[in-house]
Amino acid sequence: MKVSYNWLKEFIDLPLSPEETAEKLTLIGLEVEETEEFGSSLKGVIVGEVLEVREHPNADRLQVCDVDLGNSKTQIVCGAKNVAAGQKVPVATVGSILPIKLDDGSNLKIKKAKLRGEVSEGMICAEDELGLGTDHAGIMVLDENLEVGTPISEIFDLYEDTIIDIAITPNRPDATCHLGVARDLSAALNLELKKPEIKSGKVVKDSDYITIKIENAKKCHRYVGKMVRGVEIKESPGWLRNKLKAIGVRPVNNVVDVTNYVMYELGQPLHAFDHNTIRGKEIVVKDFDKEIEFETLDHIKRKCSPGTLFICDGEGPVAIAGVMGGVDSEVSDNTANILLESAYFDPGSIRKTAKEQTLQTDASYRFERGIDPDLQAVAADRAAQLIAEVAGGEVTDETINIHPTKTGTHQLTLRKSYVNRLLGTDFTTDAISNILDGLELTEVSKDEDSITFEVPTFRPDLEREVDLIEEVGRLFDYNKIPSPGHGIFVSSEPINDWEKLNQKVRNTALQLGLREIYSNSLISEKDAALYGDLENMIPALNPLNKDNSTLRPSLLHGFMKSASYNFNRKASGVRFFEVGHVFNKDEEGTYYKGIKEEVHVLFGLAGMKHTDSWSKEAESYSVFDLKALVNALFTKLNLIDHISSKASDAETLDYYWGDVKLGSLSIPANDLKKSYGFEQDAFVAELSVSAIAEALRVIPERKFKAVPKFPAFEFDFAIIVPQVVTAGALMNVIKDKAGDQLESIDIFDVFEGKSIGEGNKSLAFRLQFLDPNKTLNIKEVEPIIQRIVKSLEKDFSAKLRG
Repeated sequence: MKVSYNWLKEFIDLPLSPEETAEKLTLIGLEVEETEEFGSSLKGVIVGEVLEVREHPNADRLQVCDVDLGNSKTQIVCGAKNVAAGQKVPVATVGSILPIKLDDGSNLKIKKAKLRGEVSEGMICAEDELGLGTDHAGIMVLDENLEVGTPISEIFDLYEDTIIDIAITPNRPDATCHLGVARDLSAALNLELKKPEIKSGKVVKDSDYITIKIENAKKCHRYVGKMVRGVEIKESPGWLRNKLKAIGVRPVNNVVDVTNYVMYELGQPLHAFDHNTIRGKEIVVKDFDKEIEFETLDHIKRKCSPGTLFICDGEGPVAIAGVMGGVDSEVSDNTANILLESAYFDPGSIRKTAKEQTLQTDASYRFERGIDPDLQAVAADRAAQLIAEVAGGEVTDETINIHPTKTGTHQLTLRKSYVNRLLGTDFTTDAISNILDGLELTEVSKDEDSITFEVPTFRPDLEREVDLIEEVGRLFDYNKIPSPGHGIFVSSEPINDWEKLNQKVRNTALQLGLREIYSNSLISEKDAALYGDLENMIPALNPLNKDNSTLRPSLLHGFMKSASYNFNRKASGVRFFEVGHVFNKDEEGTYYKGIKEEVHVLFGLAGMKHTDSWSKEAESYSVFDLKALVNALFTKLNLIDHISSKASDAETLDYYWGDVKLGSLSIPANDLKKSYGFEQDAFVAELSVSAIAEALRVIPERKFKAVPKFPAFEFDFAIIVPQVVTAGALMNVIKDKAGDQLESIDIFDVFEGKSIGEGNKSLAFRLQFLDPNKTLNIKEVEPIIQRIVKSLEKDFSAKLRG
C-alpha cells in the first residue's frame, strides 16, 4: 500500500525524515518495499518568451527556437508543433531536474546538448513533463501577461511528497490506511496521535429518504447510510487531487474522490450512490439462488454465481457488495443528492466473489482482510462532512445504522514473566503498559505480575498472549534488546521413521547420480488429461490461472516438462528424480474424504547416456539403465528380496510387495513425448514412498550372516519358449521350484533366429546354489534342475536347448 509522508504528518508530528520514517516502519513490522519522490519544486524552471522559430537544418521534425529568459537569451531545439514566436512558455534551464522518470529510476536532469548538430541549452516543456497535468500534445503555453524569468513555482500550486510503499501482511487490516500506519508510528515514537474531528449524526434505523434492509446478516454484519443533499459535482480542489494522485489514485470528481480519500485515511471502503436513481427509495442487501448478470462501473457485464452478495434497490441489483458498484446508480455530472454506503461485509464472502470475478478493487482488498466493524458510522459521517465541504451539499442529521450482527471486543491478560522470558528482557508491568499505550488498548486491570487489556475491534490479529508480546517487542525495537550473556542448549526433536525414509530415498537417488527437480503440484487440465480420466482427478476450487487448475495425479508431468526444457537448450541427456505428493479421487481418502494423497518418487532417464568421444561411441539410455537404478534403490531400502515384478504390457513393468503395488517402470509413449516437444528415448519409474513405508513397517530389518565356508555351485541351462513369454514369469517359477539352496539367478544370453523356429526365443539362465553346511555337487543339484525344467515345460511349453 502506498502511504504519503505528508499525510502521515497530519496525524503525528513526525521528527523523522522520509528515509528514517521508512526505516522505522520496517523495524516495527510494516515492511517498506520502496520509497519514491512525488512532484517537484521545479527549481530552475522559469517563464521564457519565444522570440523566433526556424526550421532545423538537419531534421524535419525539429525546430530551433531563440528564447528570452529575462536576464539572458538562449537557443533551444524543440520538437513540439505548436511552438510559435511571441509565446510565453515554461523553460527548464540547464541543471534543472524534471519529474520525468528514466529507466534507472532517476529523474531527468536538463543538460546542454547538441541535437542533430544544433546547440540546445534547455527545454521548452509540456504540461505532463512538469507534472502539472497529462497533456503531451504540445508545449504548455502560459499567460502572455506573465513576466519573463518568473519561476514557475510562483505561478502554480506545486505539490511535493515522498511516497512510502508498504507490504501489508494479511493479518494487519488496520494498517491499510494512513491512520493505522500513523497509530503504529505514534506508539513506537511515543508521540500524540491526532485524529480528524468528526461530527456524528443522529443514529436511526428508519428514514424518510431511504429504507435499508439486510436479508443476509451472515454476509453483511452492518450497513450504514448517510445522505448529502444539493451537491454540485465538479473537479475536486487541488489539495484533494494532489493527495490522491500522490498515492496513485486517479481523481474522478469531488464526491468519488472524497470516498477514496476517507478509505485511505480511515480504512473504511465507501460507495456513493446517486440517490435519485435508487428505485423504490430502498436498499436491500441480499444474495440470490441463481446466476445474475450485472454490469459494473467498468462497463463489463459480469456473470455472478448463486450466493454472490448484492446491494439492491426496489427493483434489482445496483452494486456487487464490497467489490464494485453498477453503472445505473453511479455518480454523474447531474447528480444532486448522494447516498453514502458504509458497510461491513464478511471477508470470506468478498474474497470468494473477487476471486471468481478476477476483480480486486481497493475496497475488496480491505474487506477481504476484515475491516474494523465499529468504523462504519464514523467513516460515513467523515465522508459526508468532507463532501459538504468540497461539493457544497447539506448533510442530513440522520445516520441510518442497521447492525444485525455485532462484533464485541475481547480481553487478553499479559504476564510480565512470560514477556521477559520470550523477549529476554526485564520489563516491569509499568514499562510494558507504557510501550503499548499508543495502540489504543484499554487497560482493564494491572498488578505487579500482569496486565489485562481490552483489545479494540480494529486489531483482529491480537488473539493470544503471544500476539501482545510481539507488539511489545516490535514497538520497543528488537535491536534495543540486549544479547544474552549465555545460551541455552536445546536438543532437536528426533527425526521420525517417515522423515528418515524420505531422506534415505533422496540421498540414494543423489548417490546414484540423479539430479533432483521440483515441479508444481498444480497442473493444467489439458496436461492432466494426458495421464488419465479427469473425473478421477482433483480440480482446484479457485485456481490462480488455467495452468494451475488440477492437482497432479503423477510426477511424470514434471519430468517430461523438465526434460523438454533441457533438450530445447541443447542438453544431450537428463537423469532426474523427484519426490513429491500426488493426488487422486478415492472414496475414503487419506487426510480428507474423497482425496487420496500419497508421496511418490520418480526416477527418469532420457536422451544420451554419453556422447561420442575418442574412447567410445555415443550411447543412449536404455530401460535396463533405469531398472538397475530402481533395483539399487530397493536394495538400499532392504526391499529387493521381498518384492516381485510383473510386466503388465510390453512397455510397463509393475513392482509388488505381496498384493500391494509399489509402482511401475515404463517407457513413455511417442505421442506423450510429442506433446512435450521432444523425441529422445525416455524411461521413467514412479514408486509410492507411502506404500514402501507400509512395507518397511512389516519387513524385518536386514540381518548379516557369516561368509559361507563352502563354495557355491553354478549351473547353466538354456530353454526355448514362445516370444510372448516374459523372462520375469520364467524366473518366478525357477525361484519357486529351486528351493532355499538357490542363491542367485541371472540371464546371460538371449537369442532369436530361424534355427530355433519363428516366434520363439532362447533364454540362458545361470543358477548359483549354496549349502552352508557342505559343498554341493552335480548329483545334488541335478534333481532340482530337472524339477525346474519340468515345471517350465508344463507352464510355458518350454524346451531344453542342447
